[in-house]
Amino acid sequence: MTKAHPMNFAQLRAFHAVAVTGTFSGAAQVLGVSQPAITQHIKSLEESVGARLFVRSGGAIELTANAMHLLPKVRDVMLTIEDIEASVESGRSLRLGYLTLGVCSPCMAMPILERFLTQLPGVHIEIRLENSNRLLDLVASSRADVALVTLTEPHPAFMCRYLVDQEVLLLVNEGHPWWERESVSIGELGGQRFILREEGSMTRHLFERALSEASQAVSPYLVLGSREAVKEAAAAGLGVGIVLSRELGFDSRLRGIPLDGVGFAAGEYAVALPRFGEKGAIREFMNVASAVMAG
Repeated sequence: MTKAHPMNFAQLRAFHAVAVTGTFSGAAQVLGVSQPAITQHIKSLEESVGARLFVRSGGAIELTANAMHLLPKVRDVMLTIEDIEASVESGRSLRLGYLTLGVCSPCMAMPILERFLTQLPGVHIEIRLENSNRLLDLVASSRADVALVTLTEPHPAFMCRYLVDQEVLLLVNEGHPWWERESVSIGELGGQRFILREEGSMTRHLFERALSEASQAVSPYLVLGSREAVKEAAAAGLGVGIVLSRELGFDSRLRGIPLDGVGFAAGEYAVALPRFGEKGAIREFMNVASAVMAG
């Protein structure tokens, strides 16, 4: 029997890159190596652990149960090495690193990303665009390091750094009768055609929670899978869209109108697993996000 070689850091980095990008080619691009090198690293790591780590499903790569168990341990090692290198080389300044960032609202994320990349240009960032519920799942499974999500309250399973408040806005175009209104009550919503996000969207959850608390029912006219699609549909006059206040943007075709009678608040949070929140690039991103949102 051939004796397996001990695992090394290059193998661990390759494993992590495949796990978060979902492809061998994506991992090669992230790490700046050839795809055959990634393949060989994964093969050697599988020999070391004595189990398969990835299986192909159609055109995608799926993690096995062994890989899901290994992933947070590998990420812990990588973050610890980042901190050791930073401590040895330049006090607490992180020179190099890797961060997988989950984003549900690009307009919220971009000012934070601009500051972060200016201060830490050596950190490579991989971005995942999903709704808030899906992003929490990715952080929980270590397939995203940190995510910017909308929550009604901090989630007990995560380290949650509060950033800013969010409120539900009704989105209308200039041809809608509400265009000049300063606010609209929940009782006035009946009979309108609503353009909603997909189930699992926090925007939709907050809107439906407000309706439920006011015993008001509406039927979605359209259900669309992105904020941008909702905005375009509302701008075209297909109905009333729903958006969160920090996601409104600067589209002159649209106006966001506050919804009266909502008895709860929501906030934007940066979330990470507690064991990782004070390590490496995750710690630095959390700190930059707080500084940017504090003004």
